[in-house]
Amino acid sequence: MYEIENKLILELCKFLDPDREKIAAYMKESLHWPYILGQLLFHRVGGAAYYTLLSCDLLAGVHRECRLPLQMLFDGNRVKGESMQAALELLGKALPTDIPYALLKGAYLTGLYPAGLRTSNDIDILLSGEHLSVLEGALLQAGFLQGNIRSGAFIPADRKEIVMSRMTRGETVPFIRTVHLPQMEYLEIDLNFSLDYQPVSSADTVSAFLSRAQPLIQAGGACLYTLEPADFLIHLCCHLYKEATVYAWVAMERDTSLYKFLDLYLLLHTWTDPNWYRALESLIHRYGLEQECYYALLRTKELFHIEKPYLDALLVGLCPKDTAYLQQIIHPGEGRTYYYTDVFADWVFTSRKKERLYEITDETP
Repeated sequence: MYEIENKLILELCKFLDPDREKIAAYMKESLHWPYILGQLLFHRVGGAAYYTLLSCDLLAGVHRECRLPLQMLFDGNRVKGESMQAALELLGKALPTDIPYALLKGAYLTGLYPAGLRTSNDIDILLSGEHLSVLEGALLQAGFLQGNIRSGAFIPADRKEIVMSRMTRGETVPFIRTVHLPQMEYLEIDLNFSLDYQPVSSADTVSAFLSRAQPLIQAGGACLYTLEPADFLIHLCCHLYKEATVYAWVAMERDTSLYKFLDLYLLLHTWTDPNWYRALESLIHRYGLEQECYYALLRTKELFHIEKPYLDALLVGLCPKDTAYLQQIIHPGEGRTYYYTDVFADWVFTSRKKERLYEITDETP
């Protein structure tokens, strides 16, 4: 129904190599601008879209009621990015120095994007299960409490929720503290101790990641750690894969948010040495994460039409014999597997996805 609008949204995401002529051509069509604005905000790529339109000198062609919210979002993102740096300094003072850990995703990526494009609602930390209690204790001592933010207010988690998250999600219920920073009332910390939804399945890989972690020096003297670049990209792929293929995320309609793919788009355009990608492939094979990385990298290539020889070579080296899993959704709690038939670029924008899933049974061809 919104074929042109969806194509325009994907083109606006390509802030590093925008196709101005294609964007301009799409903008000459009779577009449903409220739909476009809604999708950009829903997928958290409004800052990237505004940046692309600005750099292509095409903002004048955007409907006014769409342009102004995007500008406000972009300006707010810049402020929130500064608050994230302050939050990292605060976190650096709270974390213990005697256990290995690594900051993930937005905590590091926010600084790689141009200001105003990428923000993060939380800080993800990877650590091994054996050190989980130590870090939880440090956060509680620093004033954090476990719970969730709902309708702008903190709601404490009950014991059942805390236990179930650790058992079924490979991560804790968020630790939250009021910080009163601009565009960041609360600081939320997620502790991850698995690469998928199974808490113990990837313990060895997590340990390997942490053994290679590198310092990320922050202003104010706080020394934090993040993953080595190859491990960082691999983890990003694993995290994206987990959320894109697990039923609970599909039910929440948070499974294919475009900002997750945009993170990989950024790294694939930032790290461009073919030799580095050959070493990356060997590392992926060593970890046994071919399926996860192939999924994430292939889908990113498809969405943003990335034509990079080093990426193509990597995908050839990772491609599994059976690719049926690319359109499958698993429900770990019930032991069920589903599939969908939509083209992936359409699936990304599909609402009520649960209604478009078919269960795989013994009778499924």
